[in-house]
Amino acid sequence: MRRGLVLLILASTLAGCGGSASEPTLAEATQRTTADGSAAFQLVIEALVGGNPVLATETGTVSFDSRRAHLYKLVPGGGLPQEIVIDGPVVFSNANVEAAMHDTTIPPWTRLDTRRLSAKEVRSRPDELTHVRAVAHLADGVTSARRTGEEEIDGVDTVRYRGYVDPRRVVARAPAAQRAGLARTLRDDYPAKSFPAEFWLDGDGRLRRVRVIYRTPGGTLISLDGRFSLFGSNVDLTVPAADKLKDITP
Repeated sequence: MRRGLVLLILASTLAGCGGSASEPTLAEATQRTTADGSAAFQLVIEALVGGNPVLATETGTVSFDSRRAHLYKLVPGGGLPQEIVIDGPVVFSNANVEAAMHDTTIPPWTRLDTRRLSAKEVRSRPDELTHVRAVAHLADGVTSARRTGEEEIDGVDTVRYRGYVDPRRVVARAPAAQRAGLARTLRDDYPAKSFPAEFWLDGDGRLRRVRVIYRTPGGTLISLDGRFSLFGSNVDLTVPAADKLKDITP
């Protein structure tokens, strides 16, 4: 009897150790997503304004623990893609590229040291880096979630969850140095109260996709769809030579 009990316990132990690991959950998704310090991203924002669809896309690489990013944006209305390099407090942009195409004396790139801006000027400018980072932090705001299935995202097997995001909880769980910027971005980009969101986690518990769909108080339908990949990627901070830059620092 004793030998049979030992064998039963041993078999149960081996069964628990073998096979697939336990499924990832949202509890540590943000921490696992940001653990490698950076990632490539894709962000698609769609809006239905007066029955007319509006589309904006952003791609690039961002750092989760320092102010470093290299972004490419396509905004509604067409035009040339915007390229932005964030290196600490200094922001480089190809904001003048279209003007430079018509006048070769105009440097196509600008340089701005944000340390010289007033608090009001800082608030009036979009925070491109936190705008992307916020997508990875939304999982921290989910107090309860339910598993809704499995899906392959960009060639990676994932588990899909749905839950409600509390913006206050997102800010409270963020690193102290990022809370103010994150709170502002959440106010600008998402509903003020709890809102539904979907999350796709890979086998390492990292966010591969996040999708939020909501209506503004004015009735505009907004869809925000973000994806992360290539975790730990180098953030390329290469910018054009000085003669291609115009310093617009006040």
